Amino acid sequence: MNHRRNAECFIITCIGLLMSMNTLCLARPTGNGVRVLFMEPDSATVRCEMPVYRLVTDTNRINAYRGWIDNEPAQWAIKLYGEASRIVEARRKMIEEVPAYHIALIQGGNEAAIGFCLRDNSGMIQSYPHVPYIKLAPEDWVFTTTFLHETGHVVLYLLNDGKEIPKSDLISIPHSTAALTDRGTAFDKGFAIHLETLASRFSNNSVVRERYHHDRYLFGIASIQSEYHRQVADLLTYSQSRARYHDVAENDFAFCSAFKGPDYLRVQLEKSRDYSCLRSADQLLQSEGFYASFFYSFLLRGSVVPTLDTVNPREDRMLRALAFMFGSYQISPQSPFLLWFTESYRKLYPQEAPDIIEALLELSHGVFVDQQASAIWRDHYLGALRLDMSERYNKSILDSLSRWRADALEDPRVLYSCLGPQIRCAVPEDSVKLVAFGDASVLSFDVNTVEEGVIRMIPQISDRQVRSWLKEREKLPYADVVDFKNRSGLSKTVLEHLMF
Repeated sequence: MNHRRNAECFIITCIGLLMSMNTLCLARPTGNGVRVLFMEPDSATVRCEMPVYRLVTDTNRINAYRGWIDNEPAQWAIKLYGEASRIVEARRKMIEEVPAYHIALIQGGNEAAIGFCLRDNSGMIQSYPHVPYIKLAPEDWVFTTTFLHETGHVVLYLLNDGKEIPKSDLISIPHSTAALTDRGTAFDKGFAIHLETLASRFSNNSVVRERYHHDRYLFGIASIQSEYHRQVADLLTYSQSRARYHDVAENDFAFCSAFKGPDYLRVQLEKSRDYSCLRSADQLLQSEGFYASFFYSFLLRGSVVPTLDTVNPREDRMLRALAFMFGSYQISPQSPFLLWFTESYRKLYPQEAPDIIEALLELSHGVFVDQQASAIWRDHYLGALRLDMSERYNKSILDSLSRWRADALEDPRVLYSCLGPQIRCAVPEDSVKLVAFGDASVLSFDVNTVEEGVIRMIPQISDRQVRSWLKEREKLPYADVVDFKNRSGLSKTVLEHLMF
């Protein structure tokens, strides 16, 4: 989607409101043994299908840029890059030094990319078509925040043999933490977000803490940091920085949007949740917020609050499982990445199989294995609202968890029993507009995951038809367009507004 790159550039701008191959010797290894090479766009006219850069060779600038990466989040990012590179080289059975981490300094840059050309002082061009690298704005604060997140994408591309994660163009807006997007986007972005959540949890860096924590209460100042602007400020980052700390850590995105009215942006972007309503298995596979919660929670699991000495080797095993997944499955936009990762982890580390299954089942509240899981949770939650003390030790919940765990450990295929395909649908006469991104986009969604408030935007749809759509989907996800038209209960008049 054309909006995605604009979204990343917009994020970096709004966060700011809140707060040469002949010169390789200049790129000394960091403490993690990784050489970092800084590049800048090359203005010369050369023949290359990829972006063309030249290495920064000025000693004073290089020294300044080294200072930019002398902070906890940046060093963590470089360490992850080194670990991922070593895993890839070991898989290829090659004994080579870790490839340099290339950073292109570009105004407005804020994304991971694959493939570039380097021009040296003599005009010679060298191509690197399968090398992941990162584009960042040339500002020091970017290296305390954005660098780690975007390195998450670079790491996934490395582990996927220098290929991006395949995605589907299902929705009307760029990705965001609270939104439902598509499976590839949710996996890719969720992995990157969990690194931010970890950094906000462990970092002592003042810039990082200010971005995520609400430690200061500022009244009477003409600034978007004041208490008046608090909720608006988080939305204006679009990435919703504080949501990436608080709501991800609390697994809030396992639940449906609290807003049920016909307003696409409120349904997709507001982080408020209806805690009596679980998202379905298909919805969780499209939620980057849930992915981030899963990775983060699995790393921090246990009865004792872990230190980085515990988290770091766990993260290394996670990277190895991801590499195993990419090497074992045929990746496509329809791939159930979370479930494939879970299976891969179990195969590599069978002694931890109960741990990862329990994490998946508890964070999802069982929706991957049981069609009745949502009803079980809803009854339990509403009982708690009535202060029914029997819900404190609800035997039926414990029995369900025990049964789900046994079934999933015995046969991993049960984890796929509640899934349906992604089926894109558009409403050509309706649109969604985010002012910062320019032109409006046609209203579009996946019929198997679209939430109630978005369904209500379809012209002439009735309450009865909305309920029928959701009820039939809860029984069994729609298999294809024909199945949707036959079972959803939509009238011919309403179907005429839809384009598949």
